[in-house]
Amino acid sequence: MAILNAVIVPAKVLKGGRHKVRISVAHNGETRYIVTDITIESLKEFKNGSIVKRPDAAILNTKLRGLLQRYQGVIDDLAYTNGLTCSELVYQIKNAGNYKHRTLLSIYEEYMDNAHIKPGTYKGYVNIWKTISGHLSEKMLVENITHGTILGLDKYLRERGLKPTTVRNYLVFLMVLLNYAKRCGYVQFRVDPFAGYELPKMEVRQSWLSVDEVRKIRDIESVKPNIMKCRDLFMLSYYLGGINMIDLLNINFNEQTDTIHYVRTKTENRPKMNKFVEFRIPDEAKDIIARHKGTDGFIRVTEFQRKSNCHYFFDVNMPKLAEITGIKQLIFYSARKSFSQHAFDLGISESVIDYILGHRVDKGGTSLYAYISVTPDKATKAVRQVLDNLK
Repeated sequence: MAILNAVIVPAKVLKGGRHKVRISVAHNGETRYIVTDITIESLKEFKNGSIVKRPDAAILNTKLRGLLQRYQGVIDDLAYTNGLTCSELVYQIKNAGNYKHRTLLSIYEEYMDNAHIKPGTYKGYVNIWKTISGHLSEKMLVENITHGTILGLDKYLRERGLKPTTVRNYLVFLMVLLNYAKRCGYVQFRVDPFAGYELPKMEVRQSWLSVDEVRKIRDIESVKPNIMKCRDLFMLSYYLGGINMIDLLNINFNEQTDTIHYVRTKTENRPKMNKFVEFRIPDEAKDIIARHKGTDGFIRVTEFQRKSNCHYFFDVNMPKLAEITGIKQLIFYSARKSFSQHAFDLGISESVIDYILGHRVDKGGTSLYAYISVTPDKATKAVRQVLDNLK
């Protein structure tokens, strides 16, 4: 059982012989001290845990008793006191009630410091935060956020002309911050601010192509090297099961010559049974890899292999490829969307498609996947089935 006392520590004397009054915490054979803001001029002004011989002694003793009662209340509310060291108990005492009066800014800063966030996503969150804090004020207390706050932000974003998907992204980020604050115990809402609020629907990008359109891209010829490289890399993504560009560029094909084996970057920090994507590299893909990999084994998109340069390459050349083929809606992501659509149309199992795309195979909530798993061989056969459909 912890014992609290108001004390003076003679060894901690201040200049001029003054002393800070401290609260001693004796627990599990150890003693630690919590410094108060009460200062006495000399040891003569303190006796048996009380302040004496001062005109303001009564006021200071009342304050001291209040601190002791508050700290004792914290200890009484802890259900696991005996399992704490003295230092851990002092930490609990000093930080009790810190969830009160936390600003939205402090929650945002703590979340951004502690969460696993990729650089590109981090930058996007910063931009979202600028808009949210500009409307709500970063000094707003988290406990003061209500359902009306959410409706007001929704209205503000829509009046700025933002698309429903963008409005959704902004509000989801605010929801993430509030959920973080709740999980950390910084705030408790009697009624959750998002209760009864329906997030705007996501706009699904219908960017998949027909089998004939993919054949058309595969078979085009151009005298312009960049357009042909753009064509090749688009088809390489399709041949490798709709692999994302960032994952494609991270694979060393000097090491992975026959079988592709990687962790999808977008979901690498999410728990899932099928951590790796793995299947044999089709011959169609090997031909393209041989043309465009550097001596280091990595696919070369530009001379300076920075992400921004690679995005710029496709931003410039995908429209040119679309013009040549006569396809109206064509982006690099169309390779991924098209592969998954074609696989689905061929009757390939959704779990196998999810495996190839790097999605969670068990996301349907069924217990079946606690007993079975999609194998690389099954994925290899599925990829082959989709590519044979192009012939």
